[in-house]
Amino acid sequence: MTAVGRTDAELAQGSKVRVAELERESIEKSGDGAKGDMSPRSLTDGERQFRELADAMPQIVWGARPDGQFDYYNHRWYEFTGRPEGSDGDSSWADVVHPDDQAESLRLWRSAILSGDAYEIEYRLKRRDGEYRWHLTRALPVRDQSKTITRWFGTCTDIDARRRTEDRLRASTAALVHSNRELEEFASVASHDLQEPLRKVQAFVGCLRDEQAATLNAEGLDYLDRIQNAAKRMTILVSDLLEISTLSSKGRPFAPVDLNEVIADVLSDLETRLAQTGGTVEVEPLPIVESDPVQMRQLFQNLIGNALKFHREDAAPVVRVSATIVDNREITGRGGEGSTCRISVADNGIGFDEKYLDRVFTIFQRLHGRGEYEGTGIGLAICRKIVERHGGTITARSQLGQGATFIASLPMLHGEAGSLEG
Repeated sequence: MTAVGRTDAELAQGSKVRVAELERESIEKSGDGAKGDMSPRSLTDGERQFRELADAMPQIVWGARPDGQFDYYNHRWYEFTGRPEGSDGDSSWADVVHPDDQAESLRLWRSAILSGDAYEIEYRLKRRDGEYRWHLTRALPVRDQSKTITRWFGTCTDIDARRRTEDRLRASTAALVHSNRELEEFASVASHDLQEPLRKVQAFVGCLRDEQAATLNAEGLDYLDRIQNAAKRMTILVSDLLEISTLSSKGRPFAPVDLNEVIADVLSDLETRLAQTGGTVEVEPLPIVESDPVQMRQLFQNLIGNALKFHREDAAPVVRVSATIVDNREITGRGGEGSTCRISVADNGIGFDEKYLDRVFTIFQRLHGRGEYEGTGIGLAICRKIVERHGGTITARSQLGQGATFIASLPMLHGEAGSLEG
C-alpha cells in the first residue's frame, strides 16, 4: 500500500483516467481534435501535461484518430520497441504484434472503431531484443459533447509473467488429467484381466486339494493352503483396485440423498458383523445432501465397517454417527453463500497415532499387519476419493487406545462445489 492507502493498481488506474482527461482537455482547447494533430507547434499546456504524465507511466500509452490511425506513443513505447523517438503510424504495429495474433487483434480493433465500444485484447508484442511478451491492451473512445468520437486512447500493460504462469498451469493440468485417465484405464483393464487367472488358480488349487489330498503330506497341504490364501488376498486386492479406479468414471449424477435412509441400508448390511462383535451404532438425525447415493453408501459402509473392525478386545464397539451443518462463511471467514455438512463417525476402538494421519488415507497402506486385522488397506482411500469427487474433504482425530473420529465435510448443494469431474 502507498502512504495514502492506495494500491499500485489503483494509482495506475487513476493515472490512466487522468491521462484521458488531459487528452480530452487538450483536444477541446486545440480545436482540431478530429485531425489528431499532436505536433510540437500545436502543443497546449494540457497537451504537455498529458505527455509528461503518459511518459511517466509504466505502461505503453498510445493515441489514435477516430478512424483508428495511430499517431501518438509515449516514451515507454519507444523504450520497449527500440524504435527512434517520434516514429509513428500503423506500420509500427504491423512489425511489433506477433504474427499469430495480428489477425484477431486487427479484427477486434476494426470492430471497436465501427461500434464505438471499448476495445480489449491480450497479445504478444516484440521487444527491442526480439523477445515477444504478452500485453493486455485496452482502448477507450474519447467523445465530444455531441458524443462523436474524436480520438482513441489506449494502454498496453505487460502481463507476460502472469500469462506464462497460466499457460504452464493449463499445460500441467491437462497433462495431469490425461495421466489420471490413463492410470484409471490401466487399473481397470489390469483388474479385469487379472481376475480370470486368479479364479483359475483358486479353482485348480481346490481341485488338487480335493483329488490329491490323500497323497500329499502335511507340508504339501500347507503349501496348497498358502497358495489358496494368497490367491484370495490377490482377488480382493484386484477387486478393490477396480473399485477405486472406477469411482470417478462410473459415478452417478448428484441428486438429493437422505442420509438417514443410506445409514439404515448400511446397518442392515452390517447386521452380521454387529452381532459378531456385540457392537452398537448410535445415529443422530442426518440431513439431505446432494450427492451420489451409491457412493454415500460406500462412504458410510467403509467408515462404520472400519470402526467395528478396529475395536478393543476388552470393550464392545460403539459407533456414533452425527452431522452438523455449517455456513460456508464460518469456514472461509469471507462472504458467500452455501453450507457444508460435516459428517462425524466416532468410535471407542484402538485408535491410532495422528502422525500417521496421511498414511491412513493412502491406498494399500496399513498400520497393522494382516495377521491382526483383515482387509487390504484401501477402504479409507476409497472414502477420500468419494469425498473429493463430491468437492469435500476428510480428516480424522485419534489417540492410541482412545478411539478415532473421522470427519467428512461435503457441500450441501453441488452448485457450490465447483467442478466435480473425477
